[in-house]
Amino acid sequence: MTTMSKLSKTIGKFKLWGILAAVVIVAGIVIAAIFGFNTDAALSDSRTLSVRLDSYVTDDRTALIREVCEEEIGGAGLGDKYSMTSEFSGTGCEIVYAFSSSVDESAVAAVKTAVENRLTEATGTQGNALYGAYVYVTSNAETVSAVLPEGYIWRAVLAGVVAVVLEFIYVAVRYKLNMGIAAAASTLAGTLLTLALVALVRIPVTASVAYVGAFALLFTTILSLFAFGKMRADFKTDEYKEKSAEDAIVSSLPAKGILLFCLVAAVVLVVVGAIATAAVRWFAIASLIGVAAALYSVLLFLPSLYLPLKKASDKRAAARARYDYKSPREKKREAKAAAAAETQPAADKAE
Repeated sequence: MTTMSKLSKTIGKFKLWGILAAVVIVAGIVIAAIFGFNTDAALSDSRTLSVRLDSYVTDDRTALIREVCEEEIGGAGLGDKYSMTSEFSGTGCEIVYAFSSSVDESAVAAVKTAVENRLTEATGTQGNALYGAYVYVTSNAETVSAVLPEGYIWRAVLAGVVAVVLEFIYVAVRYKLNMGIAAAASTLAGTLLTLALVALVRIPVTASVAYVGAFALLFTTILSLFAFGKMRADFKTDEYKEKSAEDAIVSSLPAKGILLFCLVAAVVLVVVGAIATAAVRWFAIASLIGVAAALYSVLLFLPSLYLPLKKASDKRAAARARYDYKSPREKKREAKAAAAAETQPAADKAE
């Protein structure tokens, strides 16, 4: 079964896709209202020191890294104010020390500098377990909190509303009113789905993850504009004027382009998540959810919503044509064409 035939079977099911999106969004709101967002204790209000080993991992190497880190942490008087986790992937590993919020950021930065200096010296010393290894030391100040910063929610909501309204105005003016409605609704659905799924799957909401809503809004907007740009260009051709609304949408929707765009974005996020610190990794995971939500909104929700809007628009256009009704814009266009036709023979004679 081809992609087009599959789309033709799903495009007319707006109620199904709308209800499914609404159920997920409402479930996410309920979970967030009752339990709040996930505030993982290992990351909660913490400052982190991360040591990543991008070389062959051995027990001697990891033991030496931990020894150096814990000596410097203890020397700074922070021996009882941290928790340690380690993650192994492929030929590398990452050791993360999370400090409580009571620890000053400058103290963590000082420990980071001391650890970095000692490990740099170790990697350049022959006979040392870390000789020739690639070791990267970073520090970060990520927070996970059940209570978002004061005014954050209202600022985020206001920014989101303004963005959706601007998208609606742009698409409605540049293309058509019904396209503007569908594009704005699709972007709103994709953004809300992303936030709802973050709450449902209990992703720890770090400071970076808090921006995933903006990412989802931007990503869905880009896909919506791409879809309607292609569809609008196709609808102007004589071939599409003879097609039904359903056939026109199915054959003009750039499904392969949308899928490829989402695939590239997903690969980039996977790579970022694989090489980044633990805190940024959660942002990459949440953004993957945003990509999936945007794909759902633009490939299923958007065309199924646009179909009844286009049918209604085509019906009104047919009624106007039946009574030979012409809008002021159409009359002006015809007058210009007639004037151009009259001046052309005169120009030909002059030649």
